[in-house]
Amino acid sequence: MKKGFLHRFDACGSNLVRLLTCLPLAFSLVACGGGSSPPAASAQQAFQKTCAGLAGQTVGEGTIVSAADVPASGVVPEMCDAMGAIVSSPTSTINFKVELPIPSAWNKKMLQEGGGAFDGVIADYLPAYETGNVRQKGYVVVADDSGHQDPNITDLTFALNNETAFDNFAELAIPRTYTAAQATIKLMYGVAPTHNYFYGISTGGREALQQAQRNPQNYDGIVADVPVIDYGQVIQKGIAVQQAALNSNGAGWLDANKIQLYANAQLAACDGLDGLVDGIISNVAACHFDPTTLRCPGGTDAGDTCLSDAQLATVKILTTDTALPVSLPNNLTVAPRWGIGAETDAGGGWAAEQLGAAPQPDMSALGIFSDQYVKYGITGNPATNLLTYDATQDAAQWQATSDKVNATNPDMTSFAARGGKLILYSSLSDQLNEPFETIDYYNEVAQTMGQSETDSFLRFYTAPGVTHGGTGPGAGLADRLGALENWVENGVTPPDQLLASKVAQDGSVVLTRPMCRYPDWPKYNGGDVNSASSFTCVNQ
Repeated sequence: MKKGFLHRFDACGSNLVRLLTCLPLAFSLVACGGGSSPPAASAQQAFQKTCAGLAGQTVGEGTIVSAADVPASGVVPEMCDAMGAIVSSPTSTINFKVELPIPSAWNKKMLQEGGGAFDGVIADYLPAYETGNVRQKGYVVVADDSGHQDPNITDLTFALNNETAFDNFAELAIPRTYTAAQATIKLMYGVAPTHNYFYGISTGGREALQQAQRNPQNYDGIVADVPVIDYGQVIQKGIAVQQAALNSNGAGWLDANKIQLYANAQLAACDGLDGLVDGIISNVAACHFDPTTLRCPGGTDAGDTCLSDAQLATVKILTTDTALPVSLPNNLTVAPRWGIGAETDAGGGWAAEQLGAAPQPDMSALGIFSDQYVKYGITGNPATNLLTYDATQDAAQWQATSDKVNATNPDMTSFAARGGKLILYSSLSDQLNEPFETIDYYNEVAQTMGQSETDSFLRFYTAPGVTHGGTGPGAGLADRLGALENWVENGVTPPDQLLASKVAQDGSVVLTRPMCRYPDWPKYNGGDVNSASSFTCVNQ
């Protein structure tokens, strides 16, 4: 771990070091001038003074640009919000934030959070997935914008003729921010954290896995939620969906009624396989619904009661494994199906994520991501037409880009050897990022490292009926971080099931389910259908 610059000085050397080191240490009864704790008022004033003194300090490759005291609010303690910048090049600056709780509230730990989509903002995605309040727990919380600034997180134009910016987004912003955050923490408290954690969702989940694979020395524990393991794999399949659905004047496109037709038929075939008809397909492995049973007579579109051959071709890409046009590093040759169930979910179903409200490439999340990635991550040509694009003509670029951005390396031996722990999670109704790619990755890890070694450092959980954004009929909110902390700090292996909740807008819990360790799934045993106690995780 890289040392902060204060380690170049004696503990009680210059006035600057006394300000930035001795005063913070006084809060923990090891001040340079004595061993008694200062009154609360003076401790608060010293904290505020130290906070203000962070501005202008060099931290790792960056500089603290501003630091402001934020009063306590409810369960969240008083904080020092330090904003920093790492200027990688004239065309790429990583903005980052370090939230430092008052020393009396600090739990001596750091939690670094991953980004989302193509980044561009410093965001906080944990509330959508995690039940615990990390700020209430006293964590130093760290996040960055990945090296460019854009409130539109689906915009990849920053990468055009800007390799440094893309490299920061792909793999470098997280470790650079880590180093800067560690130096900032030492400036504030005089000591390094006792434990460092990383929590990432989606793109952040990709970043989470990258840390275990590429920077195993930095973190004691990592949570990787719904990880986009390789953008290249998702986007190549996304291109196929867009071309099947939108070419030929949208002949393969499904409107809301067609999607509902498919979803109803699939539920009728598979919903009860878990012992309960509740709108959630929990026994995913046993669901073998055949969409061709919905075929229109003669294969031509005959309205909302059937699917044409062109529409069935689109559905086939969505619901089956397909070969990648261009293979990717770490033997990635197949693009698995997307999730099962929740196809009609307003926030995470086929219309929102895959097909759009109208037959146009810019009407769905995957259409936008695919268009941006091809133009600015692969061809470097904004005029590229997604609907006629052939990935095989840029095979070398797909490989090179994937080398930077992927998190598909199944060998995490170094991370496991240093005692690192990893919790991996996938939403089984994810219609934006294939959950079965995460399953394939987990199985590849177990094959590469051996099941026993894998079990010693990795737990993989899944949740049926939950989309990429945490919506859907299932329950996906759980305390994965708490389970990770207990594993790292107390040696308590996470249980085979976590408690997952579905929370209404008013904050009330409307549904609980066991979040099962893969390959188990929640089977209904009788009792309250909304209570996790009525289900058991099984694999049969």
